[in-house]
Amino acid sequence: MARALVVDDSSAVRAYHAEILRGEGFEVEVADNGYEGLERFMEGGFDLLLVDVNMPRMHGYDFIREVRRTPEGKKVSIIVISTRASSRDSLEAFKAGADLYLVKPVDPAELQAVCRMVVGQRGGGAHGGK
Repeated sequence: MARALVVDDSSAVRAYHAEILRGEGFEVEVADNGYEGLERFMEGGFDLLLVDVNMPRMHGYDFIREVRRTPEGKKVSIIVISTRASSRDSLEAFKAGADLYLVKPVDPAELQAVCRMVVGQRGGGAHGGK
């Protein structure tokens, strides 16, 4: 089973995205800011990260850069989901190391499809997928 980490400062968004991923068969953990997300990520074993941009304590782009500096972080799939819709924002996410940039609110079917796609493209992620 693929493992996902949802990092977002909104408890409603975390719960919503976690429920969508669980419906797709992911084992899901959550974190409410970048620092907590980094701590959970360092525990290991994630195939996918869903990351918000604007969070307290550690910005989403900084979180992604820190993840990508680690050996396991080079293998994990990262999707940014943000309210920011400009091309400048998506470019910044890609520069930080994101694989995909989505704008909130995300259609549940679309989120499930892109999560399957990015985890599959990386060979099932850190744990061989679902």
